[in-house]
Amino acid sequence: MEIIIALTIVTLATAIILNLNPTEKKASFSVSRLPYINSQLKYQAQLLGIDLLLLFVLYLLNGDNFSIFFSLGNIAAPANGVSWLGIADGESWLSLGAGLSIVISLVTSAFVYLQFCKSGGGLRNLMPFIPWILLFSFTNSFSEEVIYRLGIVVPLAGAVDPPSILLLSAFAFGIPHLRGMPNGVVGVLMASFLGWLLAKSVLETNGIFWAWSIHFLQDVVIFSAFVMASQESKVVVKNTP
Repeated sequence: MEIIIALTIVTLATAIILNLNPTEKKASFSVSRLPYINSQLKYQAQLLGIDLLLLFVLYLLNGDNFSIFFSLGNIAAPANGVSWLGIADGESWLSLGAGLSIVISLVTSAFVYLQFCKSGGGLRNLMPFIPWILLFSFTNSFSEEVIYRLGIVVPLAGAVDPPSILLLSAFAFGIPHLRGMPNGVVGVLMASFLGWLLAKSVLETNGIFWAWSIHFLQDVVIFSAFVMASQESKVVVKNTP
């Protein structure tokens, strides 16, 4: 029953955010000369509204788990070993999280570069928009961690075995990336692995610090590419989980 509830919550939230699709519509206000910034600001505000409702629902579902996991947690908690990833049993998440942040960000940067290298945008054109990129990365990563990590972990922790929770989070985060960024089959596989890994961090540290931090860095890379690409009129940029 708990699994059905968790998947229903995440599926409904995903359906809503995938259908917001504001980037191809002109925003009713202007804070920047770049239309993408205006529409993305509207999208992020809507996304945060959905998150506030979801946080309330999660609190009602399992207040005890909510108060545990809706926190930064113990960022130096010991990790459960994963031999095929080179994670030693008992390794501190302080060093593990820092290392993963670098490696995953480099992989994301390489993948995004291959998809956007022909867009024509230049790094010099990015500088005026860095505050917006950081803001959107901060809010978007938080919102998606609430949906795809807390939306799975809070209802299920203690009722379902951890490996199943990790797989559900991987599945829930991976599938929307068929039309996301990164996208396609490779994008789904990358996002599924990231979803699994970030859910692992939430369960083992009892908090969202590492999941949010690592996700934030990936969004910085992705939003930077979106902003550069959106400065070329021929490039269509879409919102995505």
